[in-house]
Amino acid sequence: MKDGKVRNRLQARTQMATGAEALKTFAVSRLLFDNVPHVKVFWVMHGVQTAQLALQHGADDMDGSVVEYKITHDADNFGTPNKLTREDLLDLIRDAGFRPVERNTRYEVIREYDGADPARRDSPQPMRV
Repeated sequence: MKDGKVRNRLQARTQMATGAEALKTFAVSRLLFDNVPHVKVFWVMHGVQTAQLALQHGADDMDGSVVEYKITHDADNFGTPNKLTREDLLDLIRDAGFRPVERNTRYEVIREYDGADPARRDSPQPMRV
C-alpha cells in the first residue's frame, strides 16, 4: 500500500510481517525444524535484500526462477523487482557471502558456480535490479 491504494479487503485488514520478523522466522525455523533438510527463501515474496539476509539467518535455498513475476510484483506493492537475470541471482547469493549451486527439485546438484569474490566484498555493491 505504498501508493495508498488498497487492492483487496484482506490487504486492508492485514499487517505484513516486517523484515526483522521474517528473518526471525527463518532463524527459528532452522532451529526448530532440524529434521527439515532445506529452508527456502522466495526472493519474489520477500524482496532481494531480505532474501540475502535470510541466507544468513537459516535459509539455505534462494528460490525464484529467472523469469518475470509480474503478477506477484503488481500485487505485493513493496518494490520487489519483477524479474532477475541468472547473473543477478548469482550475484545476490555471492554478495551474501555464499557459493551459488544450481539444483533440481530433488536437491541434486546440476551446476556449481564460483563463490563469493573477496575483492568484490571490499566495498558495498550496488543492486543491479
